[in-house]
Amino acid sequence: MLKKKQEMEYRYYEMPEDSYVFALTGKSWIRKYGEGYDTLHFHNYMEIGVCHEGTGEMIYEDKVYQFKPGCFTIIPPNFPHVTNSLPGTYGFWEYLFVDCDGLINQVCNNKLDAAMKLLEQLYRKAYFFGPGEHPDLLEYINRLFKEQIEKKPLYKSESDALLTLMLLEVIRLEEHSEASESQDTAAGRKKVGLVGRSGKDPQSSEARETGLKSADNQKPEEERLRPAIQYIKEHYMEEIYIGTLADACALSETHFRRLFHECTHLSPLDYINSVRIHNACVALRSTDKTIRSVAFDTGFTSVSTFERNFRKYVGMATHEWRYQPENYEYKLLKYKINTYEGW
Repeated sequence: MLKKKQEMEYRYYEMPEDSYVFALTGKSWIRKYGEGYDTLHFHNYMEIGVCHEGTGEMIYEDKVYQFKPGCFTIIPPNFPHVTNSLPGTYGFWEYLFVDCDGLINQVCNNKLDAAMKLLEQLYRKAYFFGPGEHPDLLEYINRLFKEQIEKKPLYKSESDALLTLMLLEVIRLEEHSEASESQDTAAGRKKVGLVGRSGKDPQSSEARETGLKSADNQKPEEERLRPAIQYIKEHYMEEIYIGTLADACALSETHFRRLFHECTHLSPLDYINSVRIHNACVALRSTDKTIRSVAFDTGFTSVSTFERNFRKYVGMATHEWRYQPENYEYKLLKYKINTYEGW
């Protein structure tokens, strides 16, 4: 007899038009949190919560934190969690829901590879901060609440600017955490990010700053490669010939290879494989496809070639990576998901 799946709730929200954030504020959010609910839930957008009153538990999967006034949380999409007030007591939380995908794509001028790297960093884990922790980050959040409540002229533009600064602070938090871990073990530097032949981690500060440059600041050489980069994004699951990429850029194959390496510090083949591995990571953490299926779906011609490239770029075997704690989306497959519109 098949084992019955444990239930979990998916609560989705509709983002207001021409906005990357909306706020849930006011006295209606004074309530007995968790009362009547006995399941974890997750959202379609990043959730940022600030606790003003009350005490209780904030549960992130199998981790439990004690909340009290002054705490705040940053929870990526699809991350299971629940807030429970102490029995019989009320809490007061206010929330921001953020369309990080839309905002980061705008900031990166729709450069999908740069946006993809930043989002991977943002969505790696959920944060719980106690009173007094990271006051600069909390200041951005409080200013966002103020903009969303007062809605003064140009508040949407101001909100976008504050959101960008806030998300960059979150990325820096993760970068600092990884830097600390790397002092303990060299393997920690390859824990999640994709590392190319040059040894540069695309999740590094240098790569992120490059991704945030506008098209106006890009070098002409990089602009010439845009058709090839776009072709790789759209056809990574197919066999790709270097001559096809060179033709798309109106360059000879020799010139194309030299220019590509100068601009990306990777050969065209290494870049193609890095894109394939990134998409393989997405499939491994968000579907229950077999490793063999993922390999062929992302353009590799054999499982052995896939495994070799995965270890090269990620630093560990596919089955090890799939069960890393940060790959929380894969764990959702164990649950029966009930879908509800957000509060």
